[in-house]
Parts: sequence; structure tokens; C-alpha cells
Amino acid sequence: MDSLLRKEQENLTSDSEDKTMQKMLFAIAGLGFSFLTHPVLADEAAFVEACLSSTNIERSTCECTAQKAKQELSPKGFEFVVATLRRDDPVTAKLRAEMTVQELTQAGTFMAHGPKQCTQES
Repeated sequence: MDSLLRKEQENLTSDSEDKTMQKMLFAIAGLGFSFLTHPVLADEAAFVEACLSSTNIERSTCECTAQKAKQELSPKGFEFVVATLRRDDPVTAKLRAEMTVQELTQAGTFMAHGPKQCTQES
């Protein structure tokens, strides 16, 4: 009888561990999916790297432009400019669908004047 109870406890423990592992895998998968659908917000460093890799603008001007963008644009507008510089079409399309006309206009024209203002200020 004792061996039968021990066996049943082992089965319950094993089932419990399996369910815990399944829950952990679902949580990890869900977290990964959330990063795909809601990318981590870009920061000024990401802006600078995107600016340097997609333009012929000097680092100091890219850094100044990143600061200006952070100050002048909405968070989504800032993300939009970074995604545009990175040529990340899926992200720009997603943001375009979420942004107001004013945000799109400001973000869409920012790189036409932001770097120029930075070079004039230095």
C-alpha cells in the first residue's frame, strides 16, 4: 500500500512539474511575442546608430539631432524617425497606422531640418 501511495505522489509531482514547465514556456513565448508586436522603445543611442548607418552625417550632428528629436517629437514620432532611418518598413507601417496626422507630419519632415539646425548651432 505504501509503495502505491509513493507511486501516486511521484505521478502527482511529475504532473505538477510538467504543468509548471508548460506555464513557463507559454510565459516565455508570450513575452517574446510581445516584443515582436511592441518593440522596445528606441533611445537616443539607437537614433544615433541609425543616423550614422543610413546617412553621411557626422556623429556629433547625429547626437544633437537625436536630442532634438527626443525634445520635439512625440514618443511615436521619435520611434517613427528611428524606424525610417533603419528602413524598418513593418515598424514604420505599424506606427503610421497609430499616429495622428500632426505626429506623422512632424516626424516625416524632421530629418529635413533637424540636422541642419544642429550644424548651424555648432
